[in-house]
Amino acid sequence: MMNIKPNVIRMIRCIVQGLGILFLIMGLFTGYPITKVLLLGITFAMGAVFCGWVCPFGTLQEWLGMLGGKLEIKKRTIPKELKQVLVCLRYVLLIITLLISADFIFSLLSLNPRSNLALFLLGNSLTAAGWIVICIFTLTSLIYKRPFCNYLCIEGAKYGCISALRPITIKRNANNCINCNKCNKVCPMHIDVASHEQVRSMQCISCMECVLTCPVKDTLTVGLMPIKEKNKKAAFPLIAIITFTVIAGIVYSSMHYDSAAAEKSNIITGEAAVAYGDAKGIADGIYTGVGTGFRGEMTVQVTVENELIRAIEITKTTDDAKWLERAYSTVASEIISSQAADVEAVSGATYSSMGIKEAVANALINAGGEHVEAIINDLPKEDRHGKRPRGRHFDGLE
Repeated sequence: MMNIKPNVIRMIRCIVQGLGILFLIMGLFTGYPITKVLLLGITFAMGAVFCGWVCPFGTLQEWLGMLGGKLEIKKRTIPKELKQVLVCLRYVLLIITLLISADFIFSLLSLNPRSNLALFLLGNSLTAAGWIVICIFTLTSLIYKRPFCNYLCIEGAKYGCISALRPITIKRNANNCINCNKCNKVCPMHIDVASHEQVRSMQCISCMECVLTCPVKDTLTVGLMPIKEKNKKAAFPLIAIITFTVIAGIVYSSMHYDSAAAEKSNIITGEAAVAYGDAKGIADGIYTGVGTGFRGEMTVQVTVENELIRAIEITKTTDDAKWLERAYSTVASEIISSQAADVEAVSGATYSSMGIKEAVANALINAGGEHVEAIINDLPKEDRHGKRPRGRHFDGLE
């Protein structure tokens, strides 16, 4: 790597970052599951490469930081004691989102500037709050290095945890080091590179700026993690297991991918608990309807047999998989059981619930149903970020 001039490597990285934005716009990261698994494999091997080389919002923060430098805006640093506390925030948020299913989690997720930028690049409209958080963090990037990445990005925390055992890392030769601390100064994640023989921090985004900036040849290099002789017997089997797991994951995901954003292979079906309902008078067939979920439009297919709703399948949505599945598994079953589209929404997944209900009613109306009423999803967009809406249709907030 060091045989190539640093400026060339930086240019390559800049091109890759630009391609990351383009690929997101093209839907490569959402429409092709194997892409995500490949990124996961790279993370296991080399660390959070996605954060340092691909992530559009990370790129936006970095480029604005460079603009700030061109404009001679002085970069500021957060006091060390406060920084140590703030660094833990993204891991705390990660734990909260993984363990707790509550309404306020949706408020946190909806205020995620990385997700909001991704939605915008995918062609979705954003609420005022979505634009505000993007502007706040991008403008703050003129003064502070990658503020969102450092302290609040849940996705970055995931990649950091996954990369904890990465075999390929940045190594420091203490004998060559002249203690100039240039590596520390350029690190966008504020890692104390100069004090360690290896950079194994979960904050590291593998941007390689420390390696490229080091003035002494062969002081900072990228290579396999040094392993003590007595630990080799345990280390190599562990690496082999991780490698096999990643490869197996890639193969499995390419063959058996099932996501809330892709066509679902599992369709909720069931027997009706009542004789007739919203599907009365509708001929047998599969009908398509559209509703509005938490992150935009969703499409469902409703199967009608003998004037009864027999199956509901979500064929298109951009809602988060965890929360959509929570709504889908309950709402679809209730609709089939009661033969009515207007069932109770699932608390904590109200927007997805409303989207499913609206889409099912829409499908039945499109099929010529005369016994079904249209469900108007009047959950206000501006209230998706904390204010609890009122009305008969909802009992929770996404």
